[in-house]
Amino acid sequence: MDGGVSRGNHRSLQVQEVEQMEATGETIPQSLPLNEQQVLNSAGGFTWEVNDMTRLRRFLCFGSEGGTYYIKEQQLALENALVLSRLIEDGRGVEVVQEIKTFSLEGRAARANPALFALAVCSQHSDIKTKQAAFKAVREVCQLPTHLFTFIQFKKDLKEDMKCGMWGRALRKAVADWYNEKDAMYLAMAVTKYKQRNGWSHKDLLRLSHMKPANEGLALVAKYITKGWKAVQTVYNEKENSDCIRKVLQYLEAVEKVKHTTDELEVIHLIEEHKLVREQLLPSHLKSKEVLKTLLKEMPLTVMMRNLGKMTADMVLTTGEVAMVCEKLQNENILKAQVHPFNVLMALETYKKGSGNRGKLTWNPDKDILEALDSAFYTSFKNVEPTEKRLVLAVDVSDSKNSPVLGSSVTAASVAAAMTMVSQYQLTRRLKDSQIGVFSHSMVPCPVTADMTLAQVVKEFEKITMGATDCALPILWALETNTVADVFIVFTDNETWLGDIHPAEALRKYRNKMGIFSKLIVCGMTSDGFTIADPQDRGMLDICGFDSGALGVIQSFVMDMI
Repeated sequence: MDGGVSRGNHRSLQVQEVEQMEATGETIPQSLPLNEQQVLNSAGGFTWEVNDMTRLRRFLCFGSEGGTYYIKEQQLALENALVLSRLIEDGRGVEVVQEIKTFSLEGRAARANPALFALAVCSQHSDIKTKQAAFKAVREVCQLPTHLFTFIQFKKDLKEDMKCGMWGRALRKAVADWYNEKDAMYLAMAVTKYKQRNGWSHKDLLRLSHMKPANEGLALVAKYITKGWKAVQTVYNEKENSDCIRKVLQYLEAVEKVKHTTDELEVIHLIEEHKLVREQLLPSHLKSKEVLKTLLKEMPLTVMMRNLGKMTADMVLTTGEVAMVCEKLQNENILKAQVHPFNVLMALETYKKGSGNRGKLTWNPDKDILEALDSAFYTSFKNVEPTEKRLVLAVDVSDSKNSPVLGSSVTAASVAAAMTMVSQYQLTRRLKDSQIGVFSHSMVPCPVTADMTLAQVVKEFEKITMGATDCALPILWALETNTVADVFIVFTDNETWLGDIHPAEALRKYRNKMGIFSKLIVCGMTSDGFTIADPQDRGMLDICGFDSGALGVIQSFVMDMI
């Protein structure tokens, strides 16, 4: 008997077992399917499959970097690539491209690579409308030169097994348009800051795209890229130049000059006058504390957060600089517009640890900076109106939640704990309106006070003994303790298998006993394809757990707006 028949017979036996249990009024354990729609998840329990568009959103949020506790990274990447192909083949390719654009333009994902990979897949597909939409979206999704280089490399990787070349008319036009739609001064900064990545350079892309500059300013930058500074001087020093051209020339001259000076004061002067950035300096310049202090004044927030540890270790951050750092971290407009909450969380987790993930760099974290990072994490979320609903927020801290998120040192459990705190603060603003607990094989209420920092809460969560996963426990705990909940919000990877009752059935049981139509929101913390939320139940919702727009979706669902 072949494997397919064996699996079929096994499924039939399971169905018979479930029917017998239903006939005797027994609850169905998570190791058996509730119905024909449920599938076996990677941990050995039965859950529902999320639809392909939800799976795409999870991938855009989390990618496949690092895999999960049960699924290796390579398998996860393959599964998500197949999801993309299925959506396109189902005639939803243009919708996929629009979703990629939305995540990119609204800053909903912490990393650009998943969106760039998905866009590359769409641009390679045989469906004409999908391909056209993908190439048209390049200028919006590839916001930085590094994004463009990565997109090109993904296309090259995808073409490896194909005989045709990748530099067709559509790609040449998309790349040429990317350059031609930029302001000359912006492009001069971009090409000198982001010079190359993944083996690609601006010179390569201009040559392969056959780009013809749309105006004189862009022609100047293109000549600088392809011929170098001396060639630019030869042509433009003898001409009567416009104000725009003179500004670009002055900027490029400063970039070139800083490469050939060891004078600290001159370096500082060039940084201040022309707003040069660290990528345009020599490694020797970055050994100077005064140069680093000067860079800090105009340093982008995301760059500053990545370098807090090194600057602390190098004793660059004296009293005045610490105050400057804290002020930048409290800039609400920049945080909400430009910084993804995960990147703030990662900076906080790294900085408080006092050491880098690689090398021997160590530092003593500054208390004021830690507090500013903690505050910045909450501020980085877009505000939502409080719901005045009673919430039970539950965090899965089972063994599987030790998986790192987005290839970082931050675990899914830490991310879930952070999202729990944000949800509580944003959605209720009052501790008495919510209950917080952690669970794996048991549910443990976690006392949280208003004055606790995020780091303190995460530390409390990490004290709980981890084990196997039972996602029904938060609801069963509320049943046993007569805790009234309008909404259960569960942060999990959905790899549940241990319990004697399915979470969806536990919720229905809770509704019947308490006499209220309680809702269940499942925040998926990985890019796998499973959910404990019954897709046929209008009171259950599955969302991505670290989409920066997640709180808005939760609030709308809680308030019956979706």
